[in-house]
Amino acid sequence: MIDNMSDSVHKSVAKQIADLIETGNLKKGDKLPPERSLAEKFKVSRSSIREAIKSLAQKNLVESRRGDGTYILAEMDADIFEAFTSVFTDQRKRLNDIFQFRLVVEPEIAALAAMAIDDQTLDRMKVIVCNQQIKYRNGEDPSELDTKFHLEIAKATGNAIFPEMLTALGKIMRESRSEFLQTPARKKQSIAAHFKLLEALEKRDAALARQVMKHHIKEVESVATHASTDK
Repeated sequence: MIDNMSDSVHKSVAKQIADLIETGNLKKGDKLPPERSLAEKFKVSRSSIREAIKSLAQKNLVESRRGDGTYILAEMDADIFEAFTSVFTDQRKRLNDIFQFRLVVEPEIAALAAMAIDDQTLDRMKVIVCNQQIKYRNGEDPSELDTKFHLEIAKATGNAIFPEMLTALGKIMRESRSEFLQTPARKKQSIAAHFKLLEALEKRDAALARQVMKHHIKEVESVATHASTDK
């Protein structure tokens, strides 16, 4: 599955780069668009854009000038084309690795939480999901609340290692919640899944909590993957 996704992303990014070359929108001496614009265009995180630019700079294909921006040093030929697309293929592989990790770990955390959760934690989680829904309806980014919700599930297990682990891995986990992968469909599906998780936790149903979390992560991965290839 990862190979197919990487191939799909590679072709998608390659086509977009090719379009820029063909139309003459990018050539030697040109300044690259800001990180945010590139992140929006390719539907990846700004950290991914920075890594891509760093890789191109190491190959002397672009130059980052402090306080000014990044400029193309070479003609937009096959070398820069290949370098750019290979970086994004690597980034997509990393994103798939993160989701694979989440799929192994988080369903079991949810199952343990269902057996140990207390009413106070449930109440806190209900507030988080309701606030998440409000932010979504107001067109705001709810990803921070998404992180808090999953952290509360880890805390509910009663095992201090799980929340510590998720906190320690926070930077990595945030890559799968990048604002540029947060399509309206993903936000809506995540909130719906969180309500289902709350229901499973309230029933203290470990098997159901495991099943809902597994489906939730697979669903999020699918939507995020399509977000990075839709154009």
